[in-house]
Amino acid sequence: MKENQSPPSKKTEQNENTNMDAYNVEEVIQKVLDGNKSWTIHEKIPSLVEEMDNLKADLNMFLETCDFDIPSILNEATDLCAESKGLVEEMKACQAEIEQETMAEILKSIENHDKIAKELEMVDFSLNIITDIVNCGAYVKLFEQGRENQSYSTAVESVYDLLQFTDHPVDGFNQLELYTQTKHTGQLILDGLWEDLYQEWDKMVSHTVKPGTRKTVITLNMTLEDTGPCLDIIRALYISQKLADKVAEFAIFILKEVCMPVVKNESIIYADSDEVITITINHSKLNSRPTYSDTIANMKLLFTFINNKFNLEYTNGMTLMAMFGKLVRVDLCNLMVNECFIHTVPNNINDLQCYGKITLDIEHFQHFLVRLNVLPDEGLSFLSYMENIDVLFADCSSQHFLVTARAIMLKDLSVTMSIGHEKIPEETLAAEKKSAVDNADNATEEALDIFEKTIPKSLFYFPRCLISKTAQELLDLVYVIMEQAVQCSDVVCKKLYHAVRLIFELYDAVVPYHHENYLQTIPQYVALFHNNCMYLAHNLQTLGDKWLTLMEGRELDYAIGFVDLVQKIRELGYKHLTIHMQQQRKQILDNIRSSDLNCIVVKDVLGDNAEAAVRQCLRQLQLLKNVWIGVFPSNVFTKLIATLVNMFVDELIHRVCTVEDISMEMATQLTDMYTLVVQKAPQLFTTPTDVDKYVKSWIKLQELIFVLGGSLKDIENHWSDGTGPLAVHFEVDELRSLIKALFQNTQFRANLLSKIK
Repeated sequence: MKENQSPPSKKTEQNENTNMDAYNVEEVIQKVLDGNKSWTIHEKIPSLVEEMDNLKADLNMFLETCDFDIPSILNEATDLCAESKGLVEEMKACQAEIEQETMAEILKSIENHDKIAKELEMVDFSLNIITDIVNCGAYVKLFEQGRENQSYSTAVESVYDLLQFTDHPVDGFNQLELYTQTKHTGQLILDGLWEDLYQEWDKMVSHTVKPGTRKTVITLNMTLEDTGPCLDIIRALYISQKLADKVAEFAIFILKEVCMPVVKNESIIYADSDEVITITINHSKLNSRPTYSDTIANMKLLFTFINNKFNLEYTNGMTLMAMFGKLVRVDLCNLMVNECFIHTVPNNINDLQCYGKITLDIEHFQHFLVRLNVLPDEGLSFLSYMENIDVLFADCSSQHFLVTARAIMLKDLSVTMSIGHEKIPEETLAAEKKSAVDNADNATEEALDIFEKTIPKSLFYFPRCLISKTAQELLDLVYVIMEQAVQCSDVVCKKLYHAVRLIFELYDAVVPYHHENYLQTIPQYVALFHNNCMYLAHNLQTLGDKWLTLMEGRELDYAIGFVDLVQKIRELGYKHLTIHMQQQRKQILDNIRSSDLNCIVVKDVLGDNAEAAVRQCLRQLQLLKNVWIGVFPSNVFTKLIATLVNMFVDELIHRVCTVEDISMEMATQLTDMYTLVVQKAPQLFTTPTDVDKYVKSWIKLQELIFVLGGSLKDIENHWSDGTGPLAVHFEVDELRSLIKALFQNTQFRANLLSKIK
């Protein structure tokens, strides 16, 4: 407000007696309009005019009685309006002046600013390029200084910094020819430095390998020292990130070419000097492994030598030995455990109880490698395999026993021993029965009686015979396994039980295959093999009960028994004996059928080869007697010889009974030959009278000889109207055919033939 402007008149307080608030406008309108009646505009105009006049009068009265000075307020408002108009004019003038003069200057300033900004940008661009060029020059200068000072680490670091710097150039610098040349030159320099560093490393860490058929000689030459040049080379390799590669290359060589052969072969490690060590690996055809103590001693020498040269710090407390240890620790641990320490697990319970000394040696070796930073303090352990020592012991024992059993099976079967009983000891059986009855109740006594009646006494006794010593060795080995198993944990016991079963299954596979030629050609081998199978099967019947007796008091989650293997082993012996009997039978039949006995029908007189064939068959049977008697049990020997003799006799009888015509001369020859058989055959038996008992066709052969040398009258007497010996041992057709072949067609022959029916 201007100074000359007078303030408004002060009538600030409103009259408290005014009745404006009490004036009801709605009632007035209602009254004027009178909404309850219909009306028109023309009718109401006078009323409206009148009402407006009244309102004007009221307004004038209000203004006259109002506390405010209305005229003064109007005057003041008029002055303010005029003043506002003046201010608006001034602002418009200022705006025009700004648009005409100041705006031009602003545009000019903006133009100058853009120009300066572009110039500044160009200067900054050039400055950045120059700065990069200067920095590249500084790195090249550092490289030159490092080369002059013969410092590989300085040279490598400067070249590395140069190449890293050129990997992120500023805009424009990478477009310069200088940039391309600098980067290419830097890479060439770095490659040359790497080659020089590799050569220096190979001079400090080198090895030679001289392989041979009998031995391999490895020489390690390490000249690493705690000197400036040596440490400079190592640091340069570290800066160039090639140190780990070279150490890894050396670690792989040590593991594959040194440690692995040393663990698997007899080796000698000798330190020729502080810088040279020689490893001599001997190649044995027997594939014999060195003892664990020798392996540990060799490893200590090797890693002590490496530690003496690799215990050099290359950065922040890190040493080459620590890096080398990290690279080899896992593979070295696995190698030592799987190829050395596992093989120290014993294969018998006595050695297992003394295994603590071996584990102590292994633990000391582990502490030694921890001190050298080859193994960590925690995480890897050579003794980790001890967690499953029961399983390892079971596997080792089983493998050892299986190998031992196989070695026994490969031994000569002809080394024999006598076993068994000549006869069943009746007194012992009676005493055992009496003892069992005295200690049993009625039900048990009844069961024992039934058992005695149904089970033959011979079941519990093996007959006197010869067996191979290998069979007894194998059985002794099984009892050793059984005695060891019952002293071990359930895991080991179960494994050994299955190992015993595998031994007998292995017997089925190995012995017949390994001794195949002997079993096919030598009768004594067949007899011994048969007896071995019978003897093993005999012991298998009660082996399970013996095992369970020793295991009394222990709860087992598997069944122990070997009865299912009994028949399998017996059938193995039966099979090869049957095959050999068939070979003997074929040989006898071939001898007979290759002689004139096979051509009786076309000959009047037999040649000398007929008798020779018979004698050859008898010699063959005599040879079998010589090699089988005393080997087989007496009853088995008798039955086998009787079987072959009976087959031989049947063939002789068949040769004659199938011929339609036999001359007198031939009949005489046949009588002589067959009589020879009757004389010699009883001598094949232990007791000559056994031939009558066990050779079914023996009497028939004698009757055939009688017919060949007798008359029709003699034949009639022996027929005796169907009650004589001829009727017992010959079929009617056989006897009739034989009579027709031997005698001419006469009335007496016809009468005799008519009686034989």
